Amino acid sequence: MTALVDRPLVAGPAPGRAAGRAVGRWAGFVVVCLGQLAMFVNITQITTVLAPIQQDLHLSGSALVWAASIYSMVVASLVLSAGTVGDILGRRRVFAAGAGLLALGSLLVFLADSGTGVIVGQAVMGVGGAMVLPNSLSIVTSSFTDPHRRTSAVGIWVAVSGIGLAIGPLSAGVILEQFSWHAVFLVNVVLGVLVLLLTPFFVTESRQPGRHLDPPGLVVGVLAIGALNYAVIEGGHDGYGQPKSLWAFAFAAAAIAAFVLIEARTRTPMLHLRLFRIPSFSAANLVALVTQYGFVAVAFAQVLYFERVRHESILDTAVLMLWLMASYVVVSPLASRVVRRFGFKATLGVGSVLAASGALLMTGQSATTSPLTVGIWMALFGAGAGLVLPPSTAAAVISVPHAEGGMAGGTLNLFRQVGGTLGSSITGTVLTAGAAAGSFTGALHTAVLIPGVGALLAAGTAVLLVRDRPHGA
Repeated sequence: MTALVDRPLVAGPAPGRAAGRAVGRWAGFVVVCLGQLAMFVNITQITTVLAPIQQDLHLSGSALVWAASIYSMVVASLVLSAGTVGDILGRRRVFAAGAGLLALGSLLVFLADSGTGVIVGQAVMGVGGAMVLPNSLSIVTSSFTDPHRRTSAVGIWVAVSGIGLAIGPLSAGVILEQFSWHAVFLVNVVLGVLVLLLTPFFVTESRQPGRHLDPPGLVVGVLAIGALNYAVIEGGHDGYGQPKSLWAFAFAAAAIAAFVLIEARTRTPMLHLRLFRIPSFSAANLVALVTQYGFVAVAFAQVLYFERVRHESILDTAVLMLWLMASYVVVSPLASRVVRRFGFKATLGVGSVLAASGALLMTGQSATTSPLTVGIWMALFGAGAGLVLPPSTAAAVISVPHAEGGMAGGTLNLFRQVGGTLGSSITGTVLTAGAAAGSFTGALHTAVLIPGVGALLAAGTAVLLVRDRPHGA
């Protein structure tokens, strides 16, 4: 009996070793979040400096929208395949390579002396962002296996994206006080290099055996997203009734149909269509797409509202944008607690309604509206988005069996990035066309109205289809 008392029946890790593993896991989590930060800084950074870039390089309206949209478009096109490559070659390796490409692309934009140089640099950054995004999420979900801790970690991971969105205009505004727009892009050079150097020391390597690339699906998916964005951007510039726009829309529709057929028949799909038979999973992706569209669209529109309607400086615009970004950052980490108490359905529904209310109120803003009033409307939208995006990510991941978690996370990232891409391209096209027609304020009203209506759609979808207790919760 003494021996049984002195020796535990089940051996476990030594307390010191377990504590060391916990510290190492959180150190790796910080590095991964830093990579996520670098990826999102560029979205609002490029939006903030569009005016000085256009003035310096004399860009046309469509070229300006391409400069603002190409980054998100490339991320959306490659994010699923980049996640698969990480599963095969190692998520840490692909994540670090993506951080390096973010730094390289930002350096190319820093050195650019033409619109083509800016667009190429943004495209290279998009490749890096596509490598960082799904693999950072896979690293997080594989590090935290407990559903509640994983939901909290994913909430923090998503909140970091809001911090990145906030840092973008702030850093740009401060830098532009002393330097040209080129220097703004050195921020991501520093962040990318820092992540590249820290990753081998703090992030644990992981893989998923049995994954294979899907080249036909990759090619057709890239063509579909590229054609859709081309149709939106060029159609907004030249008219949607023009033959090239109609052909681009037709090509995009055909490519989407071909993608579905390829993914349904291939033995190694990069997107398992059967996952969409799970109502919670489908709803979470739709809600994430609509909300991400709205967040990027509202951020894009508000930056131009402050700069062109209120004639604020870039730095003052960045400070005013903190109403939107700060509310999102503050609410996002708290969303997991709200989910535990009230469930996914109520959280996503209420968040979507708050976002819709904020967007619809912003349609009434003018040059004379109080900055405090506009700030409160933006904070309402940001808080709503904070209640939607982290839980939708968690709902998608834990709605499916654990073995499919990486695929689920990659799919939701795809939908979010497609939403963000369309948010910047459609909003940029609407505002560019409105400015050309002399009705910029009316175009701004439309650009903010669309996310508000979309958020109401997301609320209805969440209430009808999302389950409060997905698989694995």
